[in-house]
Amino acid sequence: MGEFIIAVLIVSVLWIAWDVLKLVLGESAREDAAAAVAKEPGREQMLKYSQSFFKLSETFRRMPEKKECLSQQDIEDMFRMVKGKVCQNCPQCALCWQENYYKTYRRIYSLLNSIEEEGEELNTGRQEAFGEFCVTPREFLNELDMAFRQAKINLTWSNRLLENRAAVGEQLYETGLTLQHVADTIYDVEQLERSVLQELRLKLKFRGVFVKEVWISENDPERPEIFMNARTKKGRCVPTKEVAEVLSEACGRPIVPGKDSRMIVNKEYATLMFVTEPEYCLLNGVARVTKDGELVSGDNFAFLSKENGQAVMSLADGMGSGFGACQESELVIELLEQFLDAGFCKETAVKMIHSAMMMQNSGQIFSTVDLCTVDLYSGECELLKVGASTTFVKRQDWVESVTSTSLPLGMLQNIDYECTKKKLNSGDFIIMISDGVLDALPGRNSQDMMKELILQIKTSNARDMARKLLEQVLSYQQSRASDDMTILVGGLWKK
Repeated sequence: MGEFIIAVLIVSVLWIAWDVLKLVLGESAREDAAAAVAKEPGREQMLKYSQSFFKLSETFRRMPEKKECLSQQDIEDMFRMVKGKVCQNCPQCALCWQENYYKTYRRIYSLLNSIEEEGEELNTGRQEAFGEFCVTPREFLNELDMAFRQAKINLTWSNRLLENRAAVGEQLYETGLTLQHVADTIYDVEQLERSVLQELRLKLKFRGVFVKEVWISENDPERPEIFMNARTKKGRCVPTKEVAEVLSEACGRPIVPGKDSRMIVNKEYATLMFVTEPEYCLLNGVARVTKDGELVSGDNFAFLSKENGQAVMSLADGMGSGFGACQESELVIELLEQFLDAGFCKETAVKMIHSAMMMQNSGQIFSTVDLCTVDLYSGECELLKVGASTTFVKRQDWVESVTSTSLPLGMLQNIDYECTKKKLNSGDFIIMISDGVLDALPGRNSQDMMKELILQIKTSNARDMARKLLEQVLSYQQSRASDDMTILVGGLWKK
C-alpha cells in the first residue's frame, strides 16, 4: 500500500512538473512572439513612407535653378516682341534684321546692358548714337525699355517660385530623414533577459504590481529605455517611482520614470516608460527688459527638457522691436519647441523653420536663433547659432565666448548656421544674450566688458546671476533700455 502511494505521488509530481514546464515554455514563446511584434510594428511601412518623401523631394530638387540674369532665350524673345511692335512696318526692317542682323543685335544688346547699369533711362549721348541708324529711335527705345523691365520682373517672380519649390523640397527631404530615424530607433527593442524578467516579476508581485511584458531599447547601451506593460489588483495604486526602484536594483543602474510616462500604476494595463537617470541637472534663470516706449519685447525664449536626457535653451530675436518683432521670434520659438519635442534633431528643425520663413509671401520675416543643448548624461554642450549674439561660458574663474558671423533666418535661400561643442563640468554656467545687451555696453570691446561683468557676479543661483547681470548692463544706460534685452542663464550641477 505504501509503495502504491509513493508511486501515485511520483506520478503526480511529474505531471505537475510537466504542466509547469508547458506553461513556462508557452509563456516564453508568447514573450518571444510579443518581442518580435514589438520590435517591428510597421517598421517596413515607416521606411516606405521615408523613401516616398525622399523621391518626392528629388522631383523638387531636379527643377531648374535660379537665374542670376536673363538667359539668351529671354533676350531673343524680347527682341522678337519689340521687333513685332516697332520694326514690323518699318521700311528699313529688312536692312536691320536681315542684311545687318549681327550689327543690330550687338547694338541692341549693348543698349540693354546700358539700361541695366544706368537705371531708369539711357543718357542723351546713347540715345543720339542709336538714332543714327534707327529711323524710329524714341519709339524703339521705349518699347525696349518696357520689355526689359517686364523681363526682369518675370525673372524675379520665377526665382521666387523656384525658391519656394526648393524650400518645399528641403522640408520633404528632412521629413524623410526623420521617418527613417524613427524606423531605425523607436522600434529597435528587445525582450528583457528571461532571468532578469523573472526576478523583476517576482519582486514587483510582492508590491502588488503584475507585469505582463517588458521591452528594452538599447540604441545607446549607456542609456537604455525600458517599456513595461503592467497593472495592479484589488484596486491598488502603486507609484511608478516604486517600480523604478525595483528596476534600478535589477538593472544595476539608477532608473527613473520617463518625463511623459504615467505616475501611477492602477488596475488597468498600461505601458510605462523608464529611462536611465541623468548624471547632471540644468537649473535655469532669465532676466529681460523691453525697449523703452514698447509694450512687448521682440525677444522670445524657451526651456525644454527632452526624453533623451537633453536640456534645451533657445532664444530668438526678431528684427527690430515691438509687436512685429515679437511675432517673428515667437513663431520661431514655438516651431522649435514643437520640432524638438517631436524628436527632430536641432539641425533639421532649424532648416525646416528657415524653409517655412522663406515661403512667406511677404519675404520680410527675419529672426535670429540661439540654441543650446546640454547632454545631462555626459555634460557635453552644443551651441547652434543663426545670426545670434555672443554666448558666454563661465567656469570657475574665467569666461570664454562663442561668437557667430551667420545671417538670421529668412535672409538667404541656403541657411547658414554655426555649431560649437563644449564640455561642461559641474558648477559651469551658460549665458545666452540678445543683441541689445552687448549694444548697451560702452566702447568697442563690449565682449571683454561682458566677461568682466560675469566674473564679478558671485552667486551659484542662475536666476540671481541673470538678474544681477542685467542690472549692471542697464546701469550703463541710466536704467533706460535702448533695445530689447534678454539674458538666459543655465547652471549645470551634478546630482
